[in-house]
Amino acid sequence: MWKERVLTTTSHDLRVARTHPAGRAALHAARLTRQLAIADLAGAPGWTRLLDVAARHPGRGVDDLLLIARQRPDATDLGTYDQWRARGAHVRRGERAVALLQPLDEGGFDVVRVFDVTQTDAMPAPHRPAYDLVRVVSALAALADGVGLAVRLGRGLATAAHVDGDRLDLAAHLPLSAAAGHLVHHLARRLLPAGPVRDVQAAGVAHVVARRFGLQPPGVAAPESRHRAAPSVPSTPDEAVATVSVITGLSDAFTDRLEHALERRSAAPPAPAPKRRNPRTAAQRRRARAADAASDAAPVDRAALYAANAAAAEFYAAQLPVSHPAAAYLRSRGIAAAAPRSDWQLGVAPAGGDVLLRHLRARGFTDQVLLAAGLVAAGRLDGGLYDLFRDRLVFPVHAPDGQVAGFTGRDLSGRSPAKYFNTPETAVFHKGRLLFGLAPQTLGQGPPDRFVVVEGPTDAIAAQLIYRELEVEGVRSVVVASCGTAFTRAQFALLDRLSGPDTALVISFDADAPGAKALDRAYPLAVTWAHGPVSGTGPTGFKDVSELLAAREPGDALLDLLAAERPLPVLGVGHALARAFPERFNAAWPEDRVRAFRAVAPYLLDAVGQDQVELVVQAAAERLGLAPHEISEGVVAHFATERD
Repeated sequence: MWKERVLTTTSHDLRVARTHPAGRAALHAARLTRQLAIADLAGAPGWTRLLDVAARHPGRGVDDLLLIARQRPDATDLGTYDQWRARGAHVRRGERAVALLQPLDEGGFDVVRVFDVTQTDAMPAPHRPAYDLVRVVSALAALADGVGLAVRLGRGLATAAHVDGDRLDLAAHLPLSAAAGHLVHHLARRLLPAGPVRDVQAAGVAHVVARRFGLQPPGVAAPESRHRAAPSVPSTPDEAVATVSVITGLSDAFTDRLEHALERRSAAPPAPAPKRRNPRTAAQRRRARAADAASDAAPVDRAALYAANAAAAEFYAAQLPVSHPAAAYLRSRGIAAAAPRSDWQLGVAPAGGDVLLRHLRARGFTDQVLLAAGLVAAGRLDGGLYDLFRDRLVFPVHAPDGQVAGFTGRDLSGRSPAKYFNTPETAVFHKGRLLFGLAPQTLGQGPPDRFVVVEGPTDAIAAQLIYRELEVEGVRSVVVASCGTAFTRAQFALLDRLSGPDTALVISFDADAPGAKALDRAYPLAVTWAHGPVSGTGPTGFKDVSELLAAREPGDALLDLLAAERPLPVLGVGHALARAFPERFNAAWPEDRVRAFRAVAPYLLDAVGQDQVELVVQAAAERLGLAPHEISEGVVAHFATERD
């Protein structure tokens, strides 16, 4: 179980671990951290977090990945203090190291302390190259053919992928990155031996490999806990660790094979394109023209996509002053004052089917550029092009350099089943890597005093109007929102790069079940914030920040949000206990007490690094109706039991 490559360390480190009580304590702490990381695998967030860490650290053993995922899940390039010095870099003073366990030749383990590149004065390593999706899919199809799996696109499939013997049909309507992710999944399943956990292993391999090659993972199948275990998934911690070992081994081998295949294909001369038969009907000719514009010819220049989005933003903004439904919606959300501001660039997409298309064609943009930018789409019946955003309030989403990368649209008709709709994934728009409102508030300015993360664009504008009241006291707040997705590691990294040493992070999600779930998913990232304090808040008595601002003046709304602010581990432990005891906690039942201490333990460990232990203990005690010393003693007993 402890198969791991040996990390270089110094003899001084070994001597300290063997002879000093502090070294022995560090060893116990590292082992405890590993046990907590294994316990995280019982839930989907912990499982996904570990797979994301594996994607960024090829070649690492299971124990390394577990410890990294628990201590610094956003790390990209790790090395010991001496290794960084050998590379001409120095670790910054006061940085908290990641403790890894290294097996010793004479038996037992030692603690090796490593630091991420962001903790040093070294320049980060260049990102992995952006692979051409067409070449990736072609290479994957060749690998599939090598194991006897024929791949083709199928129209009208009820599911994303369908396997029939040695044939794999992928839904034709999927984006290319999503189709490639499903292809990796089924190819991995083909390579794995039959067994009760093959589906979980294949999903894990697909997630890791997709992340490494810029594909869209098809979804993560997480092992169930032992109390909810099904026959098809690992039901114990040991089985989960063994499953991770298989996933990382096959992912590394898969990565090597795919990279070699891509290198061979990039060196080979391009094959001539097959000739197409001339369609017989007008509808067939229109479909062919749309397909040619979307997929044939060379990839569209990124500058052309940004230019098309900028022109679309100008067009949408010109429609805003004459849209009564948009004005009514902005008033209902308390953000009508933000409409004239040029930095938000709010706009309205008309209800017509091709108004934007005709406008941008007149501006000289080709259909290929508009399709590649995600501004228009091809109809399924006749192949004709139409505007993707129609009858919607439009919020431009900017790249970090300030260019418009895409849009989020809010339905104004009341007839659309999708209240919000995003630009599809393009060469410049990746919703998991961008934050609404970030560039307009940070370009040309220094680090803010606090970042506030909310769920949607209207909440971002409302919160910015509220927190602007703090500027009179010299506190500058920057409010951002994810684009209809969970708070991701890439978005977290954007905020990290723009922060100063004391920049605070505030999470403010909706006061409903989805908002609580979003906070739980963001918690593992947010709690690793290495700058100022990390806290959470919410609009008490209201669903979201926009509703709060619509009901109260900005100054009163600010007082409400500041009064509701709590350290993030305090909010986290409250959510954990609410999940553990949806009905009631009975202190007289030993099973309830054990479950409560298990729920509190991870948040208490997180609170240690932020000097918030007493606050977490007090919050848990009030929630459970126990004395604070009972919480502390129970958690310590839980740690001791886990270590034994």
